[in-house]
Amino acid sequence: MKTRIMGAILLGAVLILSGCKKTTAAPQGNKTIKVKMTHTGTELTLAHQAFLAIKDSMEQNSKGVFEVTIYPNGQLGNDAQIVEAVQEGDVQMMFTNTGNLLSFVPELGVFAVPFAFPSNEAAYRVLDGPFGKEMLDLMEEKGSMVGLGYLEAVAYRELSANRPIHTPADLTGVKIRVMTNPIHIAIWERLGAAPTAISFAELYTALQQGTVDAQENPLELFISQRFYEVQKHVTLTHHIFTTGILAANPAWFNQLSPELQRVVRDAAMVGTRLQRQRAAEDYEGYLKILADNGITLRTLTEEEQALWKEKAAPVIPLIAKEAGGQERIDRLFAAVAEGQ
Repeated sequence: MKTRIMGAILLGAVLILSGCKKTTAAPQGNKTIKVKMTHTGTELTLAHQAFLAIKDSMEQNSKGVFEVTIYPNGQLGNDAQIVEAVQEGDVQMMFTNTGNLLSFVPELGVFAVPFAFPSNEAAYRVLDGPFGKEMLDLMEEKGSMVGLGYLEAVAYRELSANRPIHTPADLTGVKIRVMTNPIHIAIWERLGAAPTAISFAELYTALQQGTVDAQENPLELFISQRFYEVQKHVTLTHHIFTTGILAANPAWFNQLSPELQRVVRDAAMVGTRLQRQRAAEDYEGYLKILADNGITLRTLTEEEQALWKEKAAPVIPLIAKEAGGQERIDRLFAAVAEGQ
């Protein structure tokens, strides 16, 4: 009798807990969790290759609990729209350049400090260290998104134009496309150009029709978007280290069990490592593609690089104002110096 009573009590407890799980606990067990992941690049980008690795890692390490569908090419909207979709929970995960997040997390503008990182390796050490984690933590606090990690597109932003550009003086009167980003606009104004904010999806047409004379993006995007068809001069300015953030909807992410959250975070790192490895392997190939397509490639001398850096330096106080003060800029430089 006691055994039957105890059994009934335990069964009742299990049923009560099971009922609670339906409304308050993270999805567990064999229940499928469908995940939408999106970005605005093509399937040829390293961001997309990272997404494929993330999808595979999430599905395998969750033992099939996660069912991930990737939407590239801006299928779910432009960068501003996919950010909003993740904030509202219509999309679970997305990747975008940090420049597209400044209206929500202005502190991310610290990564727009021109010529801040002397090498890819120095940038990786900063992003993977305490300073990088601090910036990710601000995502949920201020941006209504969980920052899962950093992805980048062959590191540095470079300049392309319909004329040769060697020094900032050559930019006089040049209409250059920039993101809708006050810091990027200010940088190019101080360099002497006329910045114009245009959606990335409209950039090829803008270059083709002469709406703008120049643009600045990583070489990978220059090639994957076939900008070499409408621009024939590339200057390796290395002016900004390009980084973006893989972010998730907080309501979705925070209701996952700790084990599944770890699966997602580990998958993000899998994608990041793959992208960095591929970026290093592909860089020389990008230079060859440029040459094969008739691009005139210009590498700045040390003296020219110093001139560009000096010309852009006055924008740093503006970045400090937007990014939370000079102290944050100083800590970025300290993190770079420590990692060298």
